[in-house]
Amino acid sequence: MESFESQETDRDLQETPSRKEKLEIRPWISLLVASSSIFLMTLDLGLTAVSLPEIRADFEESKTQIINWGATSYLVAMTSLLLLFGRLADRYGRRKLFLIGLSITTMAVSLAAVTPNPEVFLIARTFQGAGIAILVPTALAMVLGDIPQKHQGAAVGLWGSIGATAGVLGPISSGLLIEVFGWRATFALLGILGVIALVAGIRVLNESYLPEVPENLDVTSVFSGIISIGSVTLILLQGNDWGWLSKKIILFLLLGLLATYIFWISCKRSRNPLLDIELFNNHKYRQATIAAGFHQLAFFAFFFSSPILLSEVWGWSPMKTGFAVAPAMLLAILVQTPFGILADRFGYRKLILYGGFVPSLGIAWWLIFVDFEQSYLSAFLPGLLVVSLGSAMVGITTTGVALTVVDPQKLGIANAMHQVTRRLGTTMGVALAVGLSSGSNVLKILENVKVLWWIVAFMYAAGSLFVWKSDVE
Repeated sequence: MESFESQETDRDLQETPSRKEKLEIRPWISLLVASSSIFLMTLDLGLTAVSLPEIRADFEESKTQIINWGATSYLVAMTSLLLLFGRLADRYGRRKLFLIGLSITTMAVSLAAVTPNPEVFLIARTFQGAGIAILVPTALAMVLGDIPQKHQGAAVGLWGSIGATAGVLGPISSGLLIEVFGWRATFALLGILGVIALVAGIRVLNESYLPEVPENLDVTSVFSGIISIGSVTLILLQGNDWGWLSKKIILFLLLGLLATYIFWISCKRSRNPLLDIELFNNHKYRQATIAAGFHQLAFFAFFFSSPILLSEVWGWSPMKTGFAVAPAMLLAILVQTPFGILADRFGYRKLILYGGFVPSLGIAWWLIFVDFEQSYLSAFLPGLLVVSLGSAMVGITTTGVALTVVDPQKLGIANAMHQVTRRLGTTMGVALAVGLSSGSNVLKILENVKVLWWIVAFMYAAGSLFVWKSDVE
């Protein structure tokens, strides 16, 4: 009997490490599954950018504008609904909302793959934007709390690496798929990946939400918030086409200002508003979120200006241009996770502060050496890699700060507001790149691109100045 009990004790001691290891590994598996959200979103950007001309050519020329509105409706729906779904995720469960968002996204891209006309394509893209709006604020908030705080920087870095991987695969895979199967195959690929992520999510993910269910959301703050963010996004997207002083832009500007005022007042007075204003009393969260907006604007202005230089000034083909800028994303894949580990060890502040000034070195290199002469290896590539390195230092690091300094029970709405700021920065960066880098001839285009590079350097530095004397660790 004594021998039997001794054997049982020894067996329990042997099994304990394996159980502990299993408990430590599971959150990282959940992180990989949750990362399907940023992977699908980033992959879609690359796939759609390349396939859009093919989609236009596949339908009547008179329906081209409807196809273009598919891209606009996707971004407006995604950005304007982020706050609402982030709040609902905190209340009803992040896993539940994540799976709903993944289901909507998967069905939307599947519909786009078999769309019979541009009108259905527009509907599919709008619902896809709504699905992504559910995924973005819930995914990282859902799993980050299960990862030990000392490893959360590495987790956020891994998250960024997965997104960067999709950024590389998008343009390359879309070109191959379109050439072999046609543009519908790009959306079919997203649908297949969505189904795989959905099955994995059902099996792996754990639920998390607010422990106490508050009263119903304030309806005024909900609708005014959606209208406010949607109006701003639409203005930034359509400003170049409609004209920045056109009646449409002025109308949406007035609507946006009125909605923003109503939204802010209702959030301050309501007991249960869409946005918890107290989040901005957290200095670290506020500074990191503002910095992220500046950095996101700078990154996408830089990212879109590079192909414009290569194609419009140097006359390179789309395929050659895609491979030329790919090293930037490849570098991001390699360094995001190590930067996250460094943040865990030395703190986020140093990475954000120094990272914001690193791109200025790359921009300076471009301003000195990049010209009409097609000198990729000696002139363009070094600047590209330096800017990309600095972007990787600050890009996902600001998100790490924002999500590790707030109440874990409010991660959904905190991440939603952070992502709204980032998405608006993205839209502004694209609008700046498109608006400032145009010109009547090659000389004018190059001059405008160099002006844009100055703005990129300033925005990176300005974002990092928000943590210069902050208490961000």
